[in-house]
Amino acid sequence: MNLKFIYAKSAFIIILMCIFTSHVAFSNNQSDENGSSSLKGKIVEKQSSKPLEFATVSIYSSGSSKLVKGTITNKRGDFLLEQLSAGSYYFKVEYMGYTTYNSNQFDIKNGESKILSNPVNLELETKTISEVKVEGNREFSKVELGKTVYNVSRSPVADGGTINEVLNTLPRLSVDAEGGIQFRGSSDVKILIDGKISGLLGMNPAEVLNGMSAHDVDRVEIISTSSARYDATGAGGIINIIMKKDRVKGFNGSVAATVGTKDKKSGGFNGNYRTGKVNFFGSYNYKDDWAGRDYNVQREIQKEDVHTLLLENADVDFGNRYHIGKMGLDYLINDNNTLTFSTKYQDVLQNWNGRYDYTRTNVVSSAMPTVDYRLSAVDLDLQSWVYNASFMHKFAKKGETLSIDLAYTDNAADNSGNYWEHSYRDLSIEEIIASEAVTKLSSDYYKTARKEAVAQVDYVLPVGDKGKFETGYLYRNNEIDYKVGSLTDDFNYEENIHGLYAMYSGSKGKFAYELGLRAEYSDINTNKEFKDDYLDLFPSVHLSYQFSDKKQWQLAYSRMIYRPNSGMLNPFQNLRDPENQRLGVQDIEAYYNHNIEMSMAFDREKASYKTTLYVNYQKNLINQYRFIEDKTNRSIVQYGNFDSKFFSVLEFEGSTKLNKWWSLSGYVAGIYEETKPGEGYNFGTRDMWEVTGKVTSVMNFKKWFKLQASFRYQSEILVAQGKYQNLYYVDLGLSRKVLKGRGRLSFTANDIFNTFRFKVHTSDPEFYNKEIKYRETQIAKLSFRYFFGKRYRIMRAKPKKSGMRHSENDI
Repeated sequence: MNLKFIYAKSAFIIILMCIFTSHVAFSNNQSDENGSSSLKGKIVEKQSSKPLEFATVSIYSSGSSKLVKGTITNKRGDFLLEQLSAGSYYFKVEYMGYTTYNSNQFDIKNGESKILSNPVNLELETKTISEVKVEGNREFSKVELGKTVYNVSRSPVADGGTINEVLNTLPRLSVDAEGGIQFRGSSDVKILIDGKISGLLGMNPAEVLNGMSAHDVDRVEIISTSSARYDATGAGGIINIIMKKDRVKGFNGSVAATVGTKDKKSGGFNGNYRTGKVNFFGSYNYKDDWAGRDYNVQREIQKEDVHTLLLENADVDFGNRYHIGKMGLDYLINDNNTLTFSTKYQDVLQNWNGRYDYTRTNVVSSAMPTVDYRLSAVDLDLQSWVYNASFMHKFAKKGETLSIDLAYTDNAADNSGNYWEHSYRDLSIEEIIASEAVTKLSSDYYKTARKEAVAQVDYVLPVGDKGKFETGYLYRNNEIDYKVGSLTDDFNYEENIHGLYAMYSGSKGKFAYELGLRAEYSDINTNKEFKDDYLDLFPSVHLSYQFSDKKQWQLAYSRMIYRPNSGMLNPFQNLRDPENQRLGVQDIEAYYNHNIEMSMAFDREKASYKTTLYVNYQKNLINQYRFIEDKTNRSIVQYGNFDSKFFSVLEFEGSTKLNKWWSLSGYVAGIYEETKPGEGYNFGTRDMWEVTGKVTSVMNFKKWFKLQASFRYQSEILVAQGKYQNLYYVDLGLSRKVLKGRGRLSFTANDIFNTFRFKVHTSDPEFYNKEIKYRETQIAKLSFRYFFGKRYRIMRAKPKKSGMRHSENDI
């Protein structure tokens, strides 16, 4: 199937829809845009008669209650609404911490410049201010229907850390041995940015997120049981990263620089400029660092007449240098229609420079052990372009919207590896390569090209006072081509997904519900005789009951699918460590899983907590396993379909504010899981009870700094053929405002006791394998960020008597 033809056809149809909808909407609102009348007035505080800057003023048509225009007040509290048509109106004034003002109905004649004779007085709303103040200080997380929202922007780690680092501070999330994010111990997690699939994440989201600044993140949504709104791919859950958005008029932004231990450095810029109906935005991030990815392996092989012992020491330096740039614009056609265009570019250079020592012993022989020394230099050079276009239309009916999103990703990567054998243990890599005794063993080279096209349409229709109907369509095409330089054979992978969903949500009294159904058809094809397609229905149910303002019950169910990806099917791998290989296979199938979750959330005056029971059942799941290859005795890791897996967890999550400056949050989970490999495997059923927990302390010394300390513990956890040993670690984060609030200085220290070690044991009747991974995690970083523009002036507004600060509403 031709990717460019499919995408061009889909894009053409959807662009026509954009133009048609925009034209109709513009026609409907043309009279509003071209009116010759205006309304002018002044907003002040009632108690002091002082003008209120940044108050939001919205004018509505009296007949339909349709929003006509909106604006904000200037320094003098003045506002001006222009280009109004003759008619009957009323206006509303909103300002955080004050009661909302609703005017009486009034008429405006054609060409009239109406001026309010008296200023509009806003009164302090003491009750609301008190409630918001308490919530603002302690509400780190918020439970909503079907998801939990974490306000990570308040975390000190967010000032100078990466997105991966701030995700690792959240309950239920953790980092695996390769630096990837896990949800409840599962790597089968779907990561979205602003609710959408992002081509920028590519095939290795962990590496990308580990370079993106956490300062740009506003909040994170954790969705355990996916609704029909999202595509059905995934098993472990969804992490939706919501980025900050600035649409304040004028030029706003920030610059940042970070230095870290062992020659780590990064920097970046982000900004936006809004003038009239156009909002320009852009960002740039740079990173250059080296980190250790060392590991040790102890492997004993005993089968038939073979009984050997391998001791391997791998000293690996991983270099990661990249540039990520983004630019785009929002065009506000009118009050009801917005177009957004953006493009992102990513240039990545990675190096895996490794020294490998192999000591081999024949246990049944009296011969001395043999020692081999090996070097590898593997380079990756990646360029990636991501193009996005979106259209949003707001209908006259409040809450009725139509959104159209298009995305196209073009990735190209060159991978090359060179490998040498030598007899020098203590020389540097450069000295060994320059010596005459070094022998070049081999080299490999392959090019990877990935192209992805996504087209999505979503429509939302309010029904009655509390109901809402949603529907939408998704098309996604993913093509990946591996061209191997040293072989005549290549590997081509193509996946197509068509998804259509419908959802209805509503409430009756204290009971709320969301019911959804998704129909999805997908097909996967490779040039290695793999061809499969799937057509199925994926229901989702979310229910909640509000016993009171302080107590809420939720129940959710969803069915998901996990399809074989290119990494599971690709038969070609690089040779940087021949004793430990990963190979794809062609005889695996997709699997389905069922997720059920029930929770109770409690909110007290100074504390909130939530208990959750979660059950996940996977049939015919795809799981990796290890075996020893005949003749070579190499360790091979590949994927296969197991019979089933049962996973259940009882969680407790809570937070409390001990006093005005000190808050604590904690998470503890008891887990039971059982894995049944089924027939055809050389190992049997395994089960295990596990415990994991996390405690985070935040101390806010307002005149000095904010300090965050996080401790995590994880007991032994199950893998198909063995277990991971227990681990624990402590992270610190500190931030301080400087330069009268225009600057932010932050310091982070991860794994301060250097205890973050992954030790995994695997075995079957033919081998025992123990591997310890020493991925560099003990890292300290110092960051500085400087804010500029009008947004800074809003954020530094002095507190009112109530203790509230005002932030501009997005108009």
